[in-house]
Amino acid sequence: MLSQHDIDACRDAFLTFDKDRSGTIDIWELREVLEAMGQVPTEEELFQMISEVDDNMSGSIDFGEFLKVVENQKTRMENMDHESDLIDAFVACGGQPDKSGHVKRETMIKIIKHDFGLTIDIEELINKIDTDGSGEIEFGEFSILLAK
Repeated sequence: MLSQHDIDACRDAFLTFDKDRSGTIDIWELREVLEAMGQVPTEEELFQMISEVDDNMSGSIDFGEFLKVVENQKTRMENMDHESDLIDAFVACGGQPDKSGHVKRETMIKIIKHDFGLTIDIEELINKIDTDGSGEIEFGEFSILLAK
């Protein structure tokens, strides 16, 4: 269920992206809205989202239907498999899909500080979680690091 704050934010987003002021948004406007809310849906996911809520089969959605899309998407995001996401991130940083291998300390620092521009003290966090002192981040350590 969406809170009043969520509904107000959705209304603002809907009005911002209803470029032609038709009172509805099409699939391309929906993509812009969701991207502005931090999501990156595929074209297939966008079509599915609209088809799930487009009660009048217009190919576009009004505000009430938009709220259903956001609520459905929020539920999907909450139900995503956290372990699968961790493995994907681990692999993207240099580990293996079977949780073997490791992420190099330097790689993790580069990703956090340079690629993402975060100002956290990643070196200190790595020192705390690198329990075996290897300078390499195994999957268990990686999981702990991302949970911080």
